[in-house]
Amino acid sequence: MVNGAPGSAWASVIGGDREQERQLLGTPAEHDDSPLTEAHLFDLASLTKLFTAVSALSLVDDGIIDLDAPVSEHLEIRSGSGAGEATLRQLLTHTAGLPADHPGWRTERRDEALMRDVLATELVAPPGQRHLYSDVGFILVGRLIECAAGRSLENLIEERVSGPLGAGTLTFRPDPRSAVATETQPHRGPVRGEVHDELAHALGMPVGHAGLFGTVDDVAAFATMILDEGAGALGKVLSQRSARLMTEASVLAEGYVQAAGLRAREHSWMGRADALGHTGFTGTCVALSPAARRFGVLLTNRVHPSRDDADIAGIRRAFVGRICAA
Repeated sequence: MVNGAPGSAWASVIGGDREQERQLLGTPAEHDDSPLTEAHLFDLASLTKLFTAVSALSLVDDGIIDLDAPVSEHLEIRSGSGAGEATLRQLLTHTAGLPADHPGWRTERRDEALMRDVLATELVAPPGQRHLYSDVGFILVGRLIECAAGRSLENLIEERVSGPLGAGTLTFRPDPRSAVATETQPHRGPVRGEVHDELAHALGMPVGHAGLFGTVDDVAAFATMILDEGAGALGKVLSQRSARLMTEASVLAEGYVQAAGLRAREHSWMGRADALGHTGFTGTCVALSPAARRFGVLLTNRVHPSRDDADIAGIRRAFVGRICAA
């Protein structure tokens, strides 16, 4: 454990308008005793969804996609009643009626064959009627913006997000020597420098729900941009309107309120703090307090070497409490 958290590595930044507090503790892997540095790349897991959402909203800003038009205008996806009417807004707020995940990684299907299966996922509710946090939905966001822009998701994130953010080390293709290890999985062995998420790994390509690797400063650049209403360190990322869509929680979910990408007041890991944020399965999280103009990024590899006994909800609550205490 590092700083009371499961795993071998801990990187955190708490910042605001006037100060920044940083911690780098532990090692990149259980059997790698080199010290963790600010250049080490963590598997961000579901924090990938935030960068995918920013890419999508930047296309909305440029008039390439209509937030409330049926996504079937660009991409034929899903099956079931009303599938053709689902919108980008519904995908970003997890209200498109899609299930949480897709079991295809357990089969022999891989790459584009598996992607075709994911794109044809049956809806479990009519669009707009139910909130259900969905990895499938953000895989579809990634493919949608590729089709609309005629660019790969990897290029879109690089050009529209990491570039103007000044988050130049964000990548889907890390050097394993610079990556922090995650889990030793029965079917893969030790995972380091490859995406931990089983579905993303089976798809074998950059996708919208998981797979980005980044440093603590890369994620801090995202948080700062949200607090600055779309302004990145090296240029404009989003319009103020689109940045606010990521913070204006309007969809009631189970235990929190959902905005476009971010969640608000999720008591399971935020405690009673009035905060916005998101978590990743590997042990990552980002939280923001717009009222206090403060943010915090906590990256751990809690699933290393195993996801057993790897609960860090209490550590996250204490961390978010410090952000919102000012």
